[in-house]
Amino acid sequence: MLRCFSLLLSFLLAVEAMAGCRGTSQPNVQPVPYIEEPEPEEEPLPKTETVERTIVTYNVAALGHGGDKTERIAAFLASLDADYVGLNELDSCNSRHNVYQLKVLADRLGGWNCHFASAFDFAGGGYGNGAMTPYPILSEQTIPLAKGSGHEPRSIALIETEDIVFGALHLDFGPPGEPSYDQAVALNDWFNEHYAGYGKPVILVGDFNTDPGTPTQNEMERNWTRLSDPVLSWPTGTATMCLDYVFCLKSAVPVEAVEKSRPQSDDDLDELSDHYPVRVKIRYERDIK
Repeated sequence: MLRCFSLLLSFLLAVEAMAGCRGTSQPNVQPVPYIEEPEPEEEPLPKTETVERTIVTYNVAALGHGGDKTERIAAFLASLDADYVGLNELDSCNSRHNVYQLKVLADRLGGWNCHFASAFDFAGGGYGNGAMTPYPILSEQTIPLAKGSGHEPRSIALIETEDIVFGALHLDFGPPGEPSYDQAVALNDWFNEHYAGYGKPVILVGDFNTDPGTPTQNEMERNWTRLSDPVLSWPTGTATMCLDYVFCLKSAVPVEAVEKSRPQSDDDLDELSDHYPVRVKIRYERDIK
């Protein structure tokens, strides 16, 4: 019996030894700690967007430079791919042209929106400036510019859209005395009062009847940045003066001019008006709502 017990004890010790051997042969595997993966960061949404708009200013000589040029000027304007057009020397229901010339042009462009600002009564109707655009007009104003010491009172046709504030004007002619200077002072006072620091670009275009470097232009450049090049725009055929400009108000949203030109046409622009048009493509940043 003692012998049986010894054999059993030896067997148990052998089994334990074998188990120990197997235990030492196992790899020493350490548990891997759990690391939580961070959530991917979302890209911040842009706060502004870049906007480009094409601006045109054109003194159309009442659409009657040597004959009725309504259809040809309308076709030319349609070719310019413009977003805002300022027009000077428009008749409105007077004895010289018994039609609403701005509305006629706007209709020819496919039903654009427009605002006419009469500068003074003429031939039983109106005579002045127009602003038009395919975009909805949120508000419109006529800003009178007094005659002062000059020859004629003038006006600004001012509209506002979701994009910009846009005005078209035609200052008095001169010299002597450069009567347009007093009108430039008056318009600067008005825009500084109503649009300084405005949250949209404020664009002013038109026939200023003065060359660069004159008192009127120096007065304008106190408050406005000239976006157009000083191209010779009057008279057609043998242009000798730069009278037509595109400006932006310095204290409003900044604007960059990315393209500037005196547009060309398959039509003969010398026949359409005594002024050449001026075109500027602008770029600016607009808040995303």
